Amino acid sequence: MKKSLSDCIWDWFKAFLVAFLIALSIRYFVLIPLKVVGDSMSPTLEPDTYILYSKNKKVDRFDIVLFHDANNQVFIKRVIGLPGETIVYQDDQLFINDKKVSEPFLHNDLDEEQVFTTDFPLSEDLDNKKIPVDSYFVLGDNRPRSKDSRMLGFIPIEAIEGKARLVIYPLDQFSILD
Repeated sequence: MKKSLSDCIWDWFKAFLVAFLIALSIRYFVLIPLKVVGDSMSPTLEPDTYILYSKNKKVDRFDIVLFHDANNQVFIKRVIGLPGETIVYQDDQLFINDKKVSEPFLHNDLDEEQVFTTDFPLSEDLDNKKIPVDSYFVLGDNRPRSKDSRMLGFIPIEAIEGKARLVIYPLDQFSILD
């Protein structure tokens, strides 16, 4: 049985509508594209790289998160400290709750004499020895050039928009960020 032209058009329209709704659902509920601006997350995320992030708000240490500041500016940073923890950097080494923690994602190309992450205890910079129970401590991977918790303070949990999941462009940098 041969379909009429109007039936064919209707079938194509339904298929297009379903595809459009699926794409819209992915865009708004699953993965959202974002262009990286600035070099504060280099070399992990270079300027003009496109990433996909999810609105998943379950955050673990070293996740790359997106958040907004009070002026609604978007930031992309790495979670270093979780609620209730004490963070200290000493001699370019991270200590969480007095335990040494490695940061394998850092690509430190500095000379031996140069410092990548300057020493700081939270008590000096943020008027509090512990991260509040409703906040995170974040840093950029490019520590010398990052505006992060050292300047912005603790990041409230409700300011977190989501987690970076994939680098999608340029294609030669395609990678999963989890």
